[in-house]
Amino acid sequence: MKELCTYKYSHIEVTKSYTEMKTSMKHSTIQLGDLPDEILMMILKNMCQVDVLYSLIDVNQRLNTIVHDPIFTNHLALLKHLSDGSICSLTDSMLDQFCSQILPKINHKIKCLHLESSSMERILLATNYPSLDELSLYKNALTDLFKNKILSLTFNMHEKENGGEFFNAIIFQRIIKIFTSLQYLNLCSSSIWYSRISLNAFTKDLASTTLLELHVTVNNFDNCLYLLDGRFNQLHTFYVNVADIQSSQKTINNMENLPNLKYFSLYSNVVTSAYDGLIVPLVNRMINLEELSLYVKICDINRFVDGNDLKKNILNNMSRLKKLQFYIRSTTGVLSQINIPSNEDIQYTFNDFHNNHIISYVDYFTDTQRGQCHIYSYPYTLNEYCKITNNFPGGLYKCVTKISLYDERPFEYKFFLRIAQSFPYLKKLIIENMKSQNDKPKSDDNQNLPIIEYPHLITLDLTEAHLDYIELFLFDTKMRLPNNISFIVLYQALRRVTEKFTRNATPIHEKKLHRLSLLGKYRIPKYVKEYFPHTKICSCEFV
Repeated sequence: MKELCTYKYSHIEVTKSYTEMKTSMKHSTIQLGDLPDEILMMILKNMCQVDVLYSLIDVNQRLNTIVHDPIFTNHLALLKHLSDGSICSLTDSMLDQFCSQILPKINHKIKCLHLESSSMERILLATNYPSLDELSLYKNALTDLFKNKILSLTFNMHEKENGGEFFNAIIFQRIIKIFTSLQYLNLCSSSIWYSRISLNAFTKDLASTTLLELHVTVNNFDNCLYLLDGRFNQLHTFYVNVADIQSSQKTINNMENLPNLKYFSLYSNVVTSAYDGLIVPLVNRMINLEELSLYVKICDINRFVDGNDLKKNILNNMSRLKKLQFYIRSTTGVLSQINIPSNEDIQYTFNDFHNNHIISYVDYFTDTQRGQCHIYSYPYTLNEYCKITNNFPGGLYKCVTKISLYDERPFEYKFFLRIAQSFPYLKKLIIENMKSQNDKPKSDDNQNLPIIEYPHLITLDLTEAHLDYIELFLFDTKMRLPNNISFIVLYQALRRVTEKFTRNATPIHEKKLHRLSLLGKYRIPKYVKEYFPHTKICSCEFV
């Protein structure tokens, strides 16, 4: 009987027109107030959010509490859908009440706004929206209001709404077509993988004679060449993230010089062997370049890229260059121990780089018979720094939030102290080192050692780390970590370090691990959960 009554209330109230509902609220508030909160919420959820707020906010304390629920305030469509499928503004009276009374009271809860052109400016100026992270403007708002007026546009693609690189290319093409006066366009997101575009099938009509500055992430180097084939003939600033730099698969017809380009930035997080074949020829087309930023990882070119290499292949062809920023890590096989450059040899090649502070260091790995060379301008501007070794010279890197440590020599206690001091805002740390420590701190010496702190660390990946480093981060009381830390580690390695999960776990409990990802174990044994009682534990059978 109770379920039948619930359905009856819901059916009767929901099928009322908005006018009837509003009248009912004016003349029958006692009857409405008699409904339980659950039934009332069920009724209101089936109404338009705008109507609910307009009708019920400030009617009484109970209704006011209900309509402040995120269901009614997080996502607002402040517009009307007409029967012919078109969009129009809310009535003047509704707009007046929303802008003067309702929006200022719920502004901190609003996360998404759907607006149309005629009322957009009024709504956006009605109050501040501190939690707003999504603004949807209907097509008529874009084309009718902004077609010839927008000069600058930044378009952020949300990860959860990503439709893939071809979908992103369609968005890119439509933006260029709609905003015919656009001079600045930024399509780069903080995370490259879901914002990248693939232009191969969409390049025929993609062109602009007004675009001056472009920030974009592309799928491969061919796409980068497409964008510089003359379709944006006024472009003077180009920032491009390239997801993959490999040998070009297509022939790009226009390989002429790019005299208008004055500022160029190339970033790629994937190693490439196409430095000589693709990167150098492209940069050499920019004969009037004034600022160059080059962030690449190079492999298998039978040499290290150093100052002499940069001068010979790039800088000597750029008479107007005023500013150079770069990070280049080159790795190569060590075929002979004869004439292998030292770190001093590499640093010497930068002696006549008068306008830059250049840092370099070289490593040779005997186990893999490979060499590695880091060269970069300082201050360092990237948020990631990979393959740091014991030869790392230190310094201050405030921008960096993610690093990886790699070496065939052990990392000692002082090295981790230097890393903590150099990267004060580190959030993710990956350790790749299977060598045991030589100078493990003894209990007698532990009191005299300085405390190592990683106050912002969120993720620690130890899947390719020796047991000594797992023990250091879990059990050493001189290693200070935040309470929300997440560990990624091999199950068998953790089992050995914890002595089959029987070792005194006080240091671990003091660090209050937030999450533990165990690789190599399909099911989590009960004794593991008991050993980490305050930790979320997940497992993966395959490593």
